[in-house]
Amino acid sequence: MVRYLKTIFQHRCPTCKEPLRSQRNNLLCEKICPNGHFREEVYPHLGVRIVYENKD
Repeated sequence: MVRYLKTIFQHRCPTCKEPLRSQRNNLLCEKICPNGHFREEVYPHLGVRIVYENKD
């Protein structure tokens, strides 16, 4: 049950459904698909969200 609840809140790639890797520093939070299909950059202090999708 706990494992199922964790998967609900896990961010996944919209193309291949793999879990996204996330990196965070003082300037941005970045989520990247391990297969290169999807990338999201969030700059919280600027209120900016940039999404890159590879439509192959």
